[in-house]
Amino acid sequence: MEKLLLTKTQTKLLLDGVHASTSPQRLVERAGILLDAAQSGNKLKVATKYSVGRDTVRRWCQRWQSYQAELDRLETEHQAGTLSDTMYRREIETILADAPRPGAPATFTEEQKQQILAVATRKPEDEGVPITHWSHGLLAQTVVDKGIVKAISPAQIGRFLKECGITTTSKSVLGTPQH
Repeated sequence: MEKLLLTKTQTKLLLDGVHASTSPQRLVERAGILLDAAQSGNKLKVATKYSVGRDTVRRWCQRWQSYQAELDRLETEHQAGTLSDTMYRREIETILADAPRPGAPATFTEEQKQQILAVATRKPEDEGVPITHWSHGLLAQTVVDKGIVKAISPAQIGRFLKECGITTTSKSVLGTPQH
């Protein structure tokens, strides 16, 4: 493995991340791997120190190098005084963050979520539903009837509402007709 090259600023910011008591442990480990790889260039030595495989060391060094153009841009902005240490460090933390996990694409768009939440925050009678309070099931049926989504489970409605701190009852509610 060729030795990893870090600028003085990058080294300082990685060290700051390693020594900050609020840094997540995975960030501390990844920054440490990069710092040690830049210093020694020995994958096995770095892997042994952090109790990880050589492939892990290689992967983080490759990830860092794959962002070289972005890192060069950040370094230039920092040297010009248009990028603060804090913002530079946040960008580095983003590079060291977990990669997105594979899986099925999102079922609902952000726009659909917002429309569902908008319906949930209105009174049921304003939506033409003759009850006094929403249940997850009734809200699910209403958003399907309105054509916001093709199908949605009451449990998914509950998860959307919980994310935003909106409460309804998860059980069916017998409301009084508003005639």
